[in-house]
Amino acid sequence: MISMGKYQLDDKGKAQVRRFHEKQARKQEAKPTSKTALLEKMKKLQSQQKEG
Repeated sequence: MISMGKYQLDDKGKAQVRRFHEKQARKQEAKPTSKTALLEKMKKLQSQQKEG
C-alpha cells in the first residue's frame, strides 16, 4: 500500500486519488502559463476578427 503520513490507502482509495490528480493536471494544462501568453492570444484573436 502507498503510505501517506499515517494514512494508508486501499486500491479503491488509490484509484480515487489518481483520478483527482489527473483531473487537476488537465485544469492546469488548460490555463495560460502567464499573462503575456494570454495577451498574445487575445491580440491574435482580435487581429483575426478584424481580417475576417
